[in-house]
Amino acid sequence: MKKILLGTSALCAVAVAGPAFAQTANEPVKLGIGGYFNTGYGAMISQSGLSKNGKRTDDIDTDAILNIKGSTKLDNGLVVGASVQLRATNQIPSAAASADLTTPTGDTVKRSYVYITSDYGEIRIGDDDDARRHKAITAPLAGGLFGANTPDIIFANGSSGLTNTTMKTISTTKRVSRLQYFTPTIAGFSFAASYAPGGEKGGTGNANAPNLTPTNGVNAINNEVSAAAAYNGKFGGFSLDSYVGGSSGHRVRATPTGASITGRDNPMAIGGGAVVGWGPFSFGGAYERLYDRDLANNTATVSSGHQGRHTWDIGGRYTIGPFAASVDWTRAILTNRDINSSAYNDVVSLVGDYVLGPGIDVGAALDWTHYKPTAGNTALNGSNYTGVALMAGVGIAF
Repeated sequence: MKKILLGTSALCAVAVAGPAFAQTANEPVKLGIGGYFNTGYGAMISQSGLSKNGKRTDDIDTDAILNIKGSTKLDNGLVVGASVQLRATNQIPSAAASADLTTPTGDTVKRSYVYITSDYGEIRIGDDDDARRHKAITAPLAGGLFGANTPDIIFANGSSGLTNTTMKTISTTKRVSRLQYFTPTIAGFSFAASYAPGGEKGGTGNANAPNLTPTNGVNAINNEVSAAAAYNGKFGGFSLDSYVGGSSGHRVRATPTGASITGRDNPMAIGGGAVVGWGPFSFGGAYERLYDRDLANNTATVSSGHQGRHTWDIGGRYTIGPFAASVDWTRAILTNRDINSSAYNDVVSLVGDYVLGPGIDVGAALDWTHYKPTAGNTALNGSNYTGVALMAGVGIAF
């Protein structure tokens, strides 16, 4: 999950957008297909802890996307287009990816949105990441396959498949239906804002009825608002890439008797980061403070207990020609993960990457993961775990 760069500065004001659709386009919408295929093999060369029991010591992990996109430029200068990203691998059915947040389905469509751009910025509507995740950055990594912070490929048998991220969402699924606005970049500064009325993908509306009552006692996040600012600039031989952002939402859930409770344990997140570059070296990191779900998560209980995360990410990268090497460390401090409990999770990743050609790179990594509950050693909180994984893979962008 690298920082997502906005390839355009976009959209006109609403007053201008309406008449724009009445214009005749110079060219019809032209479709194109792009995407990527990242895959790797990993083996646990050392493990300790109960959570390793009954699990394989090696595996293959793949993340592949087909991006179908098309756009056209109108006579008045507006660019109108759409992007649909389809997963090219089978997905494990998940309730969080379903329209009703209850019936497990596969998350076949990763993103799908339309956009309009002009000199005034860009407006998007559809299933997409929020503004904070769009602007977010991580410590610099070698290549796009491995790393300690939200990598495409990771191997560990720790507690509940826990991984560290400084870009965790507050909604039940990552890319819900939302409206977004991105400003153009001015003197290195850019801003973004997004709003999601409900917590569902696909714009079906089934997850949240008009009276804001969730079905089947599950949690739903309504009225999710996110905003972020970023700066990118150069000062002599130095470069600076930075961001700060926040997200908040309104939780709706049902009690065991079916009544709804709104505004209880509302989620929020704030984050920021910076990376400084000088010649072949770059160094930096990111931080996220997450005030997450109640203990009930996806159940119909009304018990309170706020779950929190403090996650740090720090690292550096060296690049020489087609070769790059990086090392980064993340630590997540988890409070109230289970009743009266806390834990921390460390991941250190040493990565090497070599570019074979345009859009093609191969990489290898050595990861060390250590999970330790400091209190409340229960089934959910998990037990001590330490693992070392050796990985190798290939990434192809097209």
